[in-house]
Amino acid sequence: MVVNIQEVNDPRVREKIIEHDELGGVLGIFVYSISANYEGKLPAEYEAHMTVARQTMAKVIYNWNLHINKIAPRGERDNFPSLPVINYKMLDESGTRIDLETFLGPCFDTTKLKPIVRGELGNDTNNSYFYYDGEETPADVLYMHTRPDDGVHGAFIYALIEPPYTMKFDKSILKKGEYVLDFINFFFDNLEEIEIYAWSTDCSNFFDSGKEWWGSYFWTIYNPVKNWYVGIVGSSTD
Repeated sequence: MVVNIQEVNDPRVREKIIEHDELGGVLGIFVYSISANYEGKLPAEYEAHMTVARQTMAKVIYNWNLHINKIAPRGERDNFPSLPVINYKMLDESGTRIDLETFLGPCFDTTKLKPIVRGELGNDTNNSYFYYDGEETPADVLYMHTRPDDGVHGAFIYALIEPPYTMKFDKSILKKGEYVLDFINFFFDNLEEIEIYAWSTDCSNFFDSGKEWWGSYFWTIYNPVKNWYVGIVGSSTD
């Protein structure tokens, strides 16, 4: 069926995306709305998320092309990396609905609604985790594993605030956690109501760089409070 999808034109969305970029985040964030088509029909849940996933990747390619056109000297564009290639069949078939805990990962306490963040001060706390509103001392460490296969890496909170290079939180776990809450409150509103789909990062070579170590990420999230679909992608390395 024809799906009536439009990018949300809200200056607040743009402000939040710019804020993420300026803090040093590396996620691509795209927000859409879906309304009834000319027949008065809305897509089923999976088709809606798949359409958002497709539109998100189309926007990734558009932004990449725009960036190359801006920085490449005239006549030398062929010397720059080629545009990402997308396997749409793989993408279309790869969506999996996931629960909130899987999406957020262990760095968010869904009972207390509190982010759990990595220490900022160095020495005894740099690679330890704390409730964002607590003290950053050895006595307050939450004993979480930090291996790449333990669920800390690979989930949304990690991808949001732990890019390959340190984000600008003034060495404050409070500021880091407040940023997480502000992002969640703006884009997702009520966490108990959102729909979350994960999509294959094998569908495009855009995700290859993240597979070196940091990770590759591709989610679509439906926020029924604002009637927004949020496409989130991430792939980066040092």
